[in-house]
Amino acid sequence: MATPIPLKVDPQQLAQVETELKEAGVDFVRFEQTDTHGISRSKTVPMRHLSSFATRGLNFLLGHLGFDQQAGVASGTDYLMERGFPDSRIFPDLSTLKILPWATVEWEEADQLHVEKTARLLCEPYFQDGTPAMAAPRAVARALLGELEALGYGLFSGFEYECYFVDAESRKAPFPGIQIFATLRNHFDPQLVGQILREMPQAGVDIITSNAEYGPGQMEINFAPGRGIEAADNAFTFKNGVKEIAQAHGYIASFMTKPYADQSANGCHFHNSLIDLKAGKNAFQGSNDVFRWWLGGQIKHAAAFSALAAPTINCYKRFKLWSFAPTNATWGVENRSVGFRIKGLGSDSQHVENRIPGGASNPYLVLAGCVAAGLDGLRNKIEPPPATEGIAYGLAGVQDLPTSLPAALDALEADKPMRDLLGEEFIKLFVAVKRHEIEKAKTNGADPGEAGFLERVTPFETNEYFEFL
Repeated sequence: MATPIPLKVDPQQLAQVETELKEAGVDFVRFEQTDTHGISRSKTVPMRHLSSFATRGLNFLLGHLGFDQQAGVASGTDYLMERGFPDSRIFPDLSTLKILPWATVEWEEADQLHVEKTARLLCEPYFQDGTPAMAAPRAVARALLGELEALGYGLFSGFEYECYFVDAESRKAPFPGIQIFATLRNHFDPQLVGQILREMPQAGVDIITSNAEYGPGQMEINFAPGRGIEAADNAFTFKNGVKEIAQAHGYIASFMTKPYADQSANGCHFHNSLIDLKAGKNAFQGSNDVFRWWLGGQIKHAAAFSALAAPTINCYKRFKLWSFAPTNATWGVENRSVGFRIKGLGSDSQHVENRIPGGASNPYLVLAGCVAAGLDGLRNKIEPPPATEGIAYGLAGVQDLPTSLPAALDALEADKPMRDLLGEEFIKLFVAVKRHEIEKAKTNGADPGEAGFLERVTPFETNEYFEFL
């Protein structure tokens, strides 16, 4: 696997960032990064220390990448006890600078209004010798995007999330029923929903639609696609920002894939196409070789991809017949029962909607897995199977998706092209963390191998995933 371009801080650009932040009255800068699960892990830095930490790097526990969702330590990652629990140095990508409106604090003292503002910079970890930590999801994604660009293509993609809102104390839904798109439900809490719609664009996340979804308290709020790593950065900002805004209003926002056994799951459809960098246009238009080979690679590696797209034991409860979630690696045009739905056929917006990812997935790993599978398709000219006409559920002679996280991990470990493209450093850590999670679940009454496990949601899953995923 190639390594990404290092995040080197240009002194002139850093000086411009400092000037911009001072003029905006920013007090603090959050040095923020994703962990393996897509959870935001960060340190808050006063403005006076921004320059030194941006230039020298900020010490940050390397092993956070080897934590489970509740910061339990996984063994065998080669990032934690194997190295003596060392620090990394995280360096910011200055192009990701955003002032976070939902992190603004206002208070009145002696009849004077005080306003405290916080900005953020997305970061990536490096070992103390300056080597990039290539188990870091954003670094893996950037490296694969670099390999794609070497072939003459850029990625244009977008994430389509669903999430549940509940009262933080009672854990009850703010509205009942499954009145999808109902105007009476769309703004169930005008202050909460309105703040999300107003403030996300200020942080670079261009909201395009918002509506009630197919469960009590469930919403779907969509934002515009983006180029390259920006698409995953926006998804990361959206998920964690919605959680912060919800918390401020007395709610928990959960992207946990299947929080309720008897209600709709949270999905994360991943829309993706390629841009021909020379021509500057959609490389898929016309269902050409590039489109077919990209799709063929995604279908071939769908089982291994599932480990990244459905990364918890809970996620596999989403893959049910007649659920509008896929159960096999099929494809079709405007078909909601397949794994890969083709939209905009023949137009300049033609793209693949990968319907496998669940809401609990890490956007950087969804993007990385998709690009890895697509790269193998392009390089080896992998043809997709025939398109599915009609309903894909229950079809014989097609590739079924894994029905458990252990099975998906087995598929990932057995898929040499995906291992090679994602990198052994990442594979070792990711599989170790997920095997640790499986064993932890088993000891807490949530064994994915038990009969009937896919039909219920255990207290362990709710406690482990609901708040943070």
